[in-house]
Amino acid sequence: MKERLLTGLAIIFIVIVVFLTKIIMQSTIIFDIFIGLIAILSALEMANILNKTNLYSHKYLIAVFPILLYVLTMICITSKLSAIVSVFLFVALLIFAILVSFLISIFMVSKTENEMRIRKIRISRKKFAFNKALHTSFGLLYPSISIMLLVVFNHIGELTHIFSGTVSFGFLIGIVMLGCAFLIPFICDTFAYLTGNVIGGKKLCPKISEHKTVAGAVGGIVWTALILTVIFLLFSSGGALPSMFISIGLEWYHITILAVVGAIACEFGDLFESILKRKANIKDSSDFLPGHGGILDRIDGFTFSTIVVFVFFLFFLI
Repeated sequence: MKERLLTGLAIIFIVIVVFLTKIIMQSTIIFDIFIGLIAILSALEMANILNKTNLYSHKYLIAVFPILLYVLTMICITSKLSAIVSVFLFVALLIFAILVSFLISIFMVSKTENEMRIRKIRISRKKFAFNKALHTSFGLLYPSISIMLLVVFNHIGELTHIFSGTVSFGFLIGIVMLGCAFLIPFICDTFAYLTGNVIGGKKLCPKISEHKTVAGAVGGIVWTALILTVIFLLFSSGGALPSMFISIGLEWYHITILAVVGAIACEFGDLFESILKRKANIKDSSDFLPGHGGILDRIDGFTFSTIVVFVFFLFFLI
């Protein structure tokens, strides 16, 4: 318990420092590096989980993909490419990575055949290469795509050609989006755990996660809505934020809706990773974080809720 607490405090400290660095220095570099490291480490953990579920994949290609995705994201941002062109390039990158995965298995004959022999896979080499490329594609999408949205939030002020609502308050909007993206899963996970322990009761999905309760899930959603709404109201009382909220038409009840939907998405993200770990017959994605498991164990809620935050703000920024 002590180890878990100390690791948790260290994580919170690092996140606060990264946020303060962005706010004080008004620089995106440190935050990008922070997100990049999370993306690479979680991608490696995802590849290990896939391999343990017999969904064999190219581990290092999955780990390299976040770097390629970041480079492409920055090219799209700095070149001010349209949303359609940017999406097209992302799809092209994904197809290219899947094709590379397939060709590696095809042309590295001895290595592929040796792998098939060790794992007692009795299908053709081409079919194995195709299956491995398909499994690799899943590792490329999850969790890298969701995490890379945080980079978009970090640079939202530079995307005025796509998001017209960021023209006047781009930097502040980026802070708010990142704040929501980090606070929703943090509040939801924390209060779901506390509520579940205090109230107990009926299990939510005992076949998937034996510790999660219905009370915990409801508590996580309710407390996320309450706390995020209160935070919004507090920051609406003075400074530059009220003007920003007015400029994009953001009201307190919008944040409440975001908190509820985001918390529900967070719960699904947590359950989704639990399904993967159960199939892999492991408790944690890794032992990288003492007392907490792996990076993926800590960001599983982010993978779904970040998409909700992105879609939510689209309605106010376009």
